[in-house]
Amino acid sequence: MTRNSRRILAGTAGALGAVLALAGPAAAVQGGMGTGEILPHPGPDGLIWIPDWVGDGGAVSASVNPSQPFTVTVGCRGGGSVQVHVAGLAPADFTVQCPVDATGIGSVEIPARPGRDIEFTVTASDQAIHWGMYATQPE
Repeated sequence: MTRNSRRILAGTAGALGAVLALAGPAAAVQGGMGTGEILPHPGPDGLIWIPDWVGDGGAVSASVNPSQPFTVTVGCRGGGSVQVHVAGLAPADFTVQCPVDATGIGSVEIPARPGRDIEFTVTASDQAIHWGMYATQPE
């Protein structure tokens, strides 16, 4: 297994565990893992990949290189919108509109900053919205 494969596998597994932890008891009843793929796998630059989540959730990563910027991309569908918050020393917020019959996509680049961990929170306007997310950073 290559370094990138291990990094993506660990990041994906950690992200899914973190989604469950951040979703909390109330969201666990309403939201959860979807069965599709809203966004494709991000490839070797991927830090986190959540293929499909339904309702509110989020993720945490501790694999960011603090000397390089990274990009967060969220896609969603189902009507309504999702609000995305990236916490940390360079916080960012953005909203993605979620069409009923297509995938809406939004992204933000976070500048290089101290610290290796980042937290993402996604709040859906409707708990039936499906969304996917990935964070990427060039090696």
